[in-house]
Amino acid sequence: MNSQAFSVHLIRHAESENNARPVHERVCDPRITQRGHLQTQYLADWMKTLRLELLITSPFQRTLQTAQGILRARGRRTEVWHDIFESGGCYHGHHESNFAGAPGLNRDQIVQFFGTPSVADSSDDWLVIDSQIGVDGWWGGRPREALEQTRERAIQVNERLIRTFAGTGGSVALVVHADFKRELLQLMLSDILDLDAVGPIANTSVTELQYSGSPDHGRWRLGYLNSVTHLPPRLITGREW
Repeated sequence: MNSQAFSVHLIRHAESENNARPVHERVCDPRITQRGHLQTQYLADWMKTLRLELLITSPFQRTLQTAQGILRARGRRTEVWHDIFESGGCYHGHHESNFAGAPGLNRDQIVQFFGTPSVADSSDDWLVIDSQIGVDGWWGGRPREALEQTRERAIQVNERLIRTFAGTGGSVALVVHADFKRELLQLMLSDILDLDAVGPIANTSVTELQYSGSPDHGRWRLGYLNSVTHLPPRLITGREW
């Protein structure tokens, strides 16, 4: 890999309570299951082999818990980004006739959620939360996000990653969600990959990409796609459509 290229590991969160429930029993912001905790432990052990400068996570509880498991195993600066949440945002309801926006965790709740990790960088800024996440919650009760808005957000997140990390030669990990991960990959790898042929994205699966070039001119290259080699077969979930 080019020494000035930076790498990104896109990680789907561990199994959530919603993943294990029928659609009509799902809630707006579920936590992870006991099996999800086991998946996170295996993921965290595997990630000890990575030279990782930064861990970035969505503000949903299931991604925060997955990131927390990684953080406990290997202290690392963590950032909570407001713009890498799952398609649709944080909302109640199971059909467009009864969708209603939910607040999501606010800044203080996210700080309390992480607490003080047992293994962490000693600097005061080990946890950085986007300024857009305030006292009213990261979603703030907005209406459900439309697909066109999700795709526009994927473009903005791609630009943010390139603008922030291009030319650094570093390595970062993003803990995200299946549908948003798919939107990002369709954008990043549109010239080489038909994601409709790839199939479902398993819980804690890891995709590695490298970006070479400047913020204005460069390209993404695929290292590996949706790997679950860190999991024993009994813990592989989320492959169903």
